[in-house]
Amino acid sequence: MMKPQLLCTFTFLDELPTCIGNIHKVYSSDVANMKCYSYLSDMNTIICVYNVYSKERRVKDTISINRKKETNTLYSINALNAIIKIMNSGILDKNYIVNWTEYTNCLVLSEGEENYKTIKIKELSL
Repeated sequence: MMKPQLLCTFTFLDELPTCIGNIHKVYSSDVANMKCYSYLSDMNTIICVYNVYSKERRVKDTISINRKKETNTLYSINALNAIIKIMNSGILDKNYIVNWTEYTNCLVLSEGEENYKTIKIKELSL
């Protein structure tokens, strides 16, 4: 069986029902474990995070993402690489241990080639 892929789709509060509908339409019965979060700094900005098994198609405004369950941290690989380089004197070391507690309840995204941004998030109850 194929390993599920964790995806993150960006939307706005007023477009959330349409967005969730599109996700289910594109991935049909493949969608599992969907959770939606709002940015704490902008409650109108929403992300939907979910697993899919299909890799052929992608919903608009969607990226592949990773999760650190213990701290509820969502992050892109590029953001992780930027964190490691910044914390490790510019060296990308795959064995570097990131202190994930610094990123509890956060979405961490790359910002340019060498930087990242941290966005505090809160789970919506759907």
